[in-house]
Amino acid sequence: MNFERRKDPFGVLGIGKRQLIKDWLDEMGVERYTINADYTIHVDSHVDLEHKGLTELPDYIKFNIITSYFDCSHNKLTSLRGCPNRVGGWFVCSLNLLTSLEHYPKYVRNTFWCQSNKVKFTKEDVIKLCDVRSTNIYV
Repeated sequence: MNFERRKDPFGVLGIGKRQLIKDWLDEMGVERYTINADYTIHVDSHVDLEHKGLTELPDYIKFNIITSYFDCSHNKLTSLRGCPNRVGGWFVCSLNLLTSLEHYPKYVRNTFWCQSNKVKFTKEDVIKLCDVRSTNIYV
C-alpha cells in the first residue's frame, strides 16, 4: 500500500489552525483563497468585511496578498492586525475606531481610504510606510 504523509493531519479530521482559518473565511464570505504553509492567506479575488461588526480580526487570521480590493470599513476595528501585506486593488479601512495605521498594507495598487476613524490620519502617515500606486489617498 502507498500511504501518503500529509503535512496537516488535523485537517483530515476537520480540526486545527487551518480548519479554524477556513471556517472563519467561509463565515465571512471570502472566496477563492489559499491558506499558505505559514498560515497566511492569499485571496485571488476581493475581501469584503464591511459591516461585519468586527472589533478585531482573529489572531489566527493574517492576509498576505489580495489580488483585488480589501474592505474592512464600517466596523469597530481598533487595529489593522491581520490585514493584507499587498492589495492589488483598493484598500478601505474607513469608519472604524483606529488609533494607529500599524499593520496596514505595504503596497496598495489603487486608492487608499482611511477616513472617519478615532484618529485623523494624514496622507503623509499613509505614504510613510505604504507604497500607494495611485494618487488617490483619502484620509
